[in-house]
Amino acid sequence: MKNFKRWFTLVELIVVITILAILGSIAFISLQGYSADARNSKRTSDLGSIESAMSVQLAEGKNILSFVTPVANNLVPATNYIAGVAIVADTDYNAGSVNYAALNIKSSDFQDPDGKDYVIGITTKKNGKHEIAASMEQWAGARLAKIVGDYTARTTVTGAATAVANKITITNSTDINKFFIGDNITDNTNATHTITQISPDGTIITVDTPDAGTITSINLSADEATSLIYNVATGADFVTDGGTVLPY
Repeated sequence: MKNFKRWFTLVELIVVITILAILGSIAFISLQGYSADARNSKRTSDLGSIESAMSVQLAEGKNILSFVTPVANNLVPATNYIAGVAIVADTDYNAGSVNYAALNIKSSDFQDPDGKDYVIGITTKKNGKHEIAASMEQWAGARLAKIVGDYTARTTVTGAATAVANKITITNSTDINKFFIGDNITDNTNATHTITQISPDGTIITVDTPDAGTITSINLSADEATSLIYNVATGADFVTDGGTVLPY
């Protein structure tokens, strides 16, 4: 009885390899060329690159508000506050899509892998602060907001102080750098002031109006908005880092 050994022919190998290649191509296309981790990595990298572009354009004298293409859906309502003053869109604050042209970068290079624009919020208050947001993929289709930037909301900001006319001296070192030029503040006599100047060491604050009473403390006139970015479509909520309210 003859014993025949069966081997793959060259033609059969080519057929198998071709089938595997086709299946691999289908899988690649279905994943759109990215895994969720890869897409999230691009989003994180893009936000950092946009921040870098902002720094370059600011150094060249660009208006910080020009980096925003306003979108009403992302604007924080005017009933909220920045620097103790009610938010005024277009004047000292704006939010919406990134204005890639103003940043001198290609929009096609710095967009969400889903093809959407990242969202940016900027204020001229507090020496100019910003937030840039993306929507990050999580498990089972869930998403969380990712925010980079230097904006931090101030709440219940109080400083111990004394005053002579319109010069207020911060008397506790832990209260230095809590306040910024342009802040609207209230003192313990309930008089309101706007900060016009701060000494280099942060200890002496000049305000627009002198105080007739005895100052022992100053306070930011109102707590600040939680974030510079809103999403009215999700129920009128602030977009915060790691939160479930998404910027887009």
